[in-house]
Amino acid sequence: MAKILLLNFSESEAVILSKSGYSADRGFMGSDRKEQGERIPFYAPHPLYEYDILLYNSDHSPTFANEFVGVQNLLSVEGCLDALHNHNSPPHLRISFVADPIGLPLLLQGGLDFVRLSPAEQNVSMFLEHKRPAEAFAVPEVQRLVASLKNNIARVGQFFGCTEPSDLWHFPVLLTRNHHEVAAYGASTSKDGPVPRYLVLPQMKNNAETAVEILQTLESLLPTLFPESSKNLWLQRDKFKLPDEKAKDDEIERKIAEATAAIEKLHQERELLVLENDFIRQLLVATEDGKLEPERRLSAVVKKALEFLEFRVEDIDQKTRTAIRKEDFGVSDGDFFAITEVTGTVNTNPKVKEYHDILGRMKTIFQRKTDILPAEVTQVSGLLVLNFDCQRPPSNRAKAYTGEFEHIIGSAVEHEIGILSTVELHKIVVAVKNGVLSKEEARSCLKKFGRIVYE
Repeated sequence: MAKILLLNFSESEAVILSKSGYSADRGFMGSDRKEQGERIPFYAPHPLYEYDILLYNSDHSPTFANEFVGVQNLLSVEGCLDALHNHNSPPHLRISFVADPIGLPLLLQGGLDFVRLSPAEQNVSMFLEHKRPAEAFAVPEVQRLVASLKNNIARVGQFFGCTEPSDLWHFPVLLTRNHHEVAAYGASTSKDGPVPRYLVLPQMKNNAETAVEILQTLESLLPTLFPESSKNLWLQRDKFKLPDEKAKDDEIERKIAEATAAIEKLHQERELLVLENDFIRQLLVATEDGKLEPERRLSAVVKKALEFLEFRVEDIDQKTRTAIRKEDFGVSDGDFFAITEVTGTVNTNPKVKEYHDILGRMKTIFQRKTDILPAEVTQVSGLLVLNFDCQRPPSNRAKAYTGEFEHIIGSAVEHEIGILSTVELHKIVVAVKNGVLSKEEARSCLKKFGRIVYE
């Protein structure tokens, strides 16, 4: 039996082929957009050169790759990449359903890198059959088949043309009224006559059903790929199935559709969680770079982390511009109130200047306490939040103000200032997310003075 690979076809589409007697593996072939760099995401259960027939659909959802474990970079899988470039090796039959542009203007992912692609106009709907005098290497059965598909075309995303390899013949079948190619096939020669080698089609109303129609037509033309066709394979097709068999097939399709919908919903929920939790990861790398969007800056993610722990966080700069101009927040919890400065740097150590600055700001704030401090607060403490050495993993970073600057920690205890690295803040927030700490316990950790460390 021919070994078939479906790239970017859903499970329900694979079932359509299976019901018609064509067992197929499923895989994934992504786009080669520039923002991905030198990478084409790819997955197949076996090397491409082990398949007889390759069906590629360039239209797929952004989350489609999540269905597969072990996605690789095609450009790093030499054997599979060579199989796509070499049209004289397996897969011997290559069928592509082309959608909108996704990267290179060549049909490499379908194993047809000699087929050039160009964006189509919107809503192309009129198709003419390209009829030429009988040619020695044409395959009339495939010509008629492709021509008959024009009423099943759903949309045209790209036109194409071909720089024919020396041993392949390219035959346009369906054209637009200004002679752009929309559907075509290619053939090679053999001792028994021309042999179909590839088809290039637009997106059809049902790509899987179209694939079945193509394979059924090609069975008699490619006996080496379909040796089982002489063994009554036609008995496995839908019209010979009994009612209870059809009912079971329908039940299978419903279950697959339900599972697919449930998985898609879970992927969407996970994406929302990733976005919701992103501020926790950003604690480890964010800086106050003015080029960043405000919500991506260190002060914003620290504020969000403190609010997550249910501190009351107030932007004192917005409350009064005359008292102080540099501090970031006033952080309070009951009778606790800390002037909080946030700073980030890629440098290995934080600056001593940041500590001395917060001392001065605490004095200024306390002098203006009637303008700024909550009525219940009688004592002002400080909290210096530092993200430093932020291009290295947190496990490789030193603690703040160690070695020759250890005296800063003693001074911080004396002046009731907490020294908090975002590494420690990250640990505390993660501990709360994991249920190891309550939010009240987390707040207690952050009310300490000197170097704040969570073990």
